[in-house]
Amino acid sequence: MPPPAPFLSSNEPIKSPKEIYQLLISKNPIENKVGYEAFLRRTHWLTGKSPENLKKYACQQLNVKERDVIVSLKYVEPAFLWASQDGLESAKLVMVEAAYKYIQSIGDQFPPIVVWNFFDSQKMRMIIHDGHHRAYFYHRIRKRVQVVLLEPIGNYNIVEDKFRYAFQIQKRVIDLPVSRTRDFSVIIS
Repeated sequence: MPPPAPFLSSNEPIKSPKEIYQLLISKNPIENKVGYEAFLRRTHWLTGKSPENLKKYACQQLNVKERDVIVSLKYVEPAFLWASQDGLESAKLVMVEAAYKYIQSIGDQFPPIVVWNFFDSQKMRMIIHDGHHRAYFYHRIRKRVQVVLLEPIGNYNIVEDKFRYAFQIQKRVIDLPVSRTRDFSVIIS
């Protein structure tokens, strides 16, 4: 068995896409598991693995009342998802691809992304809160992505205001530019 990677001995949580990628593609099953858990922590899907937990996470981030948000789990074409950020990083895309392959190999379910449904909007209905890279990856592999769909029933205007930037840039996630990072210059093939 190969020796453990140097960053496994640290008490610091593994957050870097490069480190997670290296763990996920390692020949060491222990490192694979550590990389998988680090990936799940980045997606906020590790604890509880429920749509309600992701709703709680999203509401806490936006400082909105959970009781005023309806949650459901759906599969959506990535082309229908709008971005709340203006770009993607190639290192994160490579990490997502490695995580996808590992998750497929162990028969687990890929973590869903978090999306807000702005049902009053004529053009931009579903805006990504968390999971831009996963949505883009699913578009690349021509599959629908699982989403935790949040509907801000009681605080619609507050949540819509918090996504003002998304309404300004008006970009679908599949149209976002991918910037190369120092560690990964090759985009998913």
